[in-house]
Amino acid sequence: MTYLKRTLATFAAAFPIWAMAHPGHEQQNSFLTGFIHPFTGIDHLTMAIAFGVLLWSAANRWKVGGLLGLVIAMIAGFSLGQLHMVSANIAEYGIVFSLSVLAIALWTKANRLFAVATMVLASFHGMAHGAELSHSGHVIGLVFGMVVAMSCIYAGGLGLGALVQKYVPHGKKIVGGIAAVVALIGLA
Repeated sequence: MTYLKRTLATFAAAFPIWAMAHPGHEQQNSFLTGFIHPFTGIDHLTMAIAFGVLLWSAANRWKVGGLLGLVIAMIAGFSLGQLHMVSANIAEYGIVFSLSVLAIALWTKANRLFAVATMVLASFHGMAHGAELSHSGHVIGLVFGMVVAMSCIYAGGLGLGALVQKYVPHGKKIVGGIAAVVALIGLA
């Protein structure tokens, strides 16, 4: 029993690290490094998947607009972070806030307002990386890789949205609950 408690405590203690967007970047600024990164951070995965689920129930133009908004917000956020207009700590709290707004959006029926807010708040994901990597020099490949990966994850979220809407009662609320849990973990 003590072994199980220690294992669970270690697992729980490691959870906040998983929620942070930025533990230990390699110093390589390549497309591949940028592409892999969103798949290793639970905040990125949750954001893009839940955003896709949210916009699945919207009109087709919102699905495309959501992708474009996500990309523009991340690139703009990266630029602001690289100029140190926002500190990395503020960006981390912005990430938590973006996941909280996304959770509320999934629990309510106000898709458009919260979808736009979520797109704008996605800029915090870019800001955190911009603030952290600005000293690294040439990072265009890394940013491009992150944007491509987040777009792929978002597309997966749209597919999950289709499945959830068709087969899972209250599926959007379940995904919203997952986003809220990740936001709470980010506060830890």
